[in-house]
Amino acid sequence: MSTDLWQQIRNGDTGAMKTLYQEYYQELYTYGFRMIADKDKVKDCLHEVFCELWGRRESILEVVYVRSYLKTCVRNRIFKEIAKEKNLVSLSEEDTHELLGEESYEYLLIELQEGEERRGRIGSALKSLTRMQRQMIRLKFYEGKSYEQIAVQLQLKPRTVYNHMYTAISTLRAAMKS
Repeated sequence: MSTDLWQQIRNGDTGAMKTLYQEYYQELYTYGFRMIADKDKVKDCLHEVFCELWGRRESILEVVYVRSYLKTCVRNRIFKEIAKEKNLVSLSEEDTHELLGEESYEYLLIELQEGEERRGRIGSALKSLTRMQRQMIRLKFYEGKSYEQIAVQLQLKPRTVYNHMYTAISTLRAAMKS
């Protein structure tokens, strides 16, 4: 994220805040859900983080690493929720490792290997798609374009884009299951 967008948020631009929210919400949700497997609590924490960020926008300093800053905010908010739930006064670094559990080296190695295997399966599944389907997948999921933007760029009707995407995603799902 550019520093310009962060500056726009600090200046009260709601559009910039919406962009920040849309860009990071899913990633922060996944991050929070790994900490506490409670969808509602994670959503509440994310809502509070973004509301607090907006409420304190004028006093927040310039942030260089926005993703890290937001993850820290989410982590701290979740820790506060855990502390409130457990009637704890404060949560030290040692307490957080106890609550979340340290992951062993073997577990991390297995996760890494599974990630590599998954990336390989995704790569071969993408090769099974037509050139047009791969292009649409790239535009939608890697460049974040809407169906309408894809239709304009490829000079197609939006309905055609929806149909191609549906077929492509169905093909990918089937390839990933096998």
